[in-house]
Amino acid sequence: MRTTDTQLLERLNVAIASLEADGTLQRIYTKYGLWGPEQTALASWQDEGGPVREKISVWRDWRTYLPLLLRASVTTIWVTCCGMVLAVVLGLLLALGRLYGPAPVRWLSVAYIEVFRGTPLLLQIYFIYFGLAQQLGLQLTAGMAAVLSLGLNYAANEAENYRGGIQGVPRGQMDAALALGMSQSLALRRVILPQALRISLPSITNDFIAMFKDSSIVSVIALVELTKEYQIRAIDTGDYIGLGLMTAGIYFGISYTASLGARRLERRLHRDSR
Repeated sequence: MRTTDTQLLERLNVAIASLEADGTLQRIYTKYGLWGPEQTALASWQDEGGPVREKISVWRDWRTYLPLLLRASVTTIWVTCCGMVLAVVLGLLLALGRLYGPAPVRWLSVAYIEVFRGTPLLLQIYFIYFGLAQQLGLQLTAGMAAVLSLGLNYAANEAENYRGGIQGVPRGQMDAALALGMSQSLALRRVILPQALRISLPSITNDFIAMFKDSSIVSVIALVELTKEYQIRAIDTGDYIGLGLMTAGIYFGISYTASLGARRLERRLHRDSR
């Protein structure tokens, strides 16, 4: 807690003292194998006003902290990439189901899209990581829960991107393909979807970059990605500004690189379409 939260500190001390007095604290610690001589000694511990730890300069010791942040960014990258693959595949199925599926499939697709777009991502992360484990006994690792949460959430956005791209293809393209004897599914694969991808690509790449930044939210389920590593090291060193600038630089560097790759892909597809 902050050193200025004196009232909160007093309340916590009173609560801990009551737990220690009636033996509840010892029973809890014993249950989890944490009780020992060290805990007994803490009951009579007094603050003797020892030396205050000096604040560490991250800029001076950047060779120590930059590699830690870069290793954590690897987790951010693979979570984002895996989540985006899930979002793109599921989003395409949702878009096709909404546009061409039978009535029940259309209703379910619309319901999925509206629910996942209309509820907070943070709530969905809690629901998937804690709710499924509690209600269904489904034990997910933090990484799996992060990928699943991001993928399911962004699939709703990708479905709308694909729907806009498909509807942006002139109706005559489908009519011409059917007139040539193609089935509807073949016409979708060979004629409609390639054109729809070119139309939807800017929105999809924008969502990819947005997901990369939104992946910082998964730190709430103890997944040590870039933002979580920043939080841990900032608490340890007390240098929130230096580490924050370093972390922001890593985020910007990866996002900008992804933007350059997306623009290059867009230009290549544009040349191919001509």
